[in-house]
Amino acid sequence: MQYTCWADLSRPIVALAPMDGVTNRAFRQVVKKLNPHVILFSEFTSAEGILRSDAAARKIAFDPCELPYFVQLFGNKPEAFAEVAKLVESQGVSGIDVNMGCPAKKIVHSQHGSALMKDPDAACRIIEAIRKACSLEVSVKTRLGWESCQGLVSFAKRLESAGVSLLTIHGRTYSQAFKGQADWLPIYDLKTHLKIPVLGNGDVADYQDGLNRLANLDGFMIGRHAIGTPWVFQKKIPSFEQRILIALEHYQLLEKYASGRAARLEFRKYLSGYIQGFHKAKDYRQLLMKAESSEVFCQMLTRLLDPNFVQSLEPAYAVAV
Repeated sequence: MQYTCWADLSRPIVALAPMDGVTNRAFRQVVKKLNPHVILFSEFTSAEGILRSDAAARKIAFDPCELPYFVQLFGNKPEAFAEVAKLVESQGVSGIDVNMGCPAKKIVHSQHGSALMKDPDAACRIIEAIRKACSLEVSVKTRLGWESCQGLVSFAKRLESAGVSLLTIHGRTYSQAFKGQADWLPIYDLKTHLKIPVLGNGDVADYQDGLNRLANLDGFMIGRHAIGTPWVFQKKIPSFEQRILIALEHYQLLEKYASGRAARLEFRKYLSGYIQGFHKAKDYRQLLMKAESSEVFCQMLTRLLDPNFVQSLEPAYAVAV
């Protein structure tokens, strides 16, 4: 078992935020290879789904190279969380993270995600059930509150008393969803009321931006800004050629876990980050998306390693390095 104690990790704790459909096995491995210090989380996954669906169970599968690795679960049934906790502990995960912040309407209407902020008793029953079922540490990712941050401290202290060992706070309320700017001031205040580590999340553009926002917090997560740019966790930005090599490796990893066509469809969400730096990047990206085979896709991607080819797409523009 790869047991991880949050309190023992070096500071600042830097993590790739769990994102449904994004932080899959292949992407996590690319991030980890480039940034060994980064903590990884699974995709946002239903606790009940894991118990009844092989597809959901595959979402949390991982390789040893990803450790320390945390599984993020959502739901509202303590017994389901307890059963999954036993399962993932036997598989060797480092810990469990409970999502109490997703603002998606279908999630909230099912009393999952952000809905748990309105029912602290239910939220605490989930934490207590996990703690009784396994020896793994339990963390929670949540938001400032429902419509304001007024209840954040009391909610967080309830979670701490229930057995949560780390909190990640996204600097927006449920009602904001992903609109406006993340407000980190209430997160800094929350930290002064808790004994457990607290991470900040929301609008972190890169590693330096995370450090600039750190203040009294124990670390930060980077989410959307890491999609297609897995190097945002480091100070040095890779050259254009290095980015293409990373993209090729990423795609080849995706093919290990999915068919060629499925891998190409999956890779679309990352292409914008990888393919940039020349004027015709958008047009070439669209051509890549139309590739009819993995071989053609990789050949087209590989051609971008030739500066002369890139310049031939638009001679008036130079490749950014």
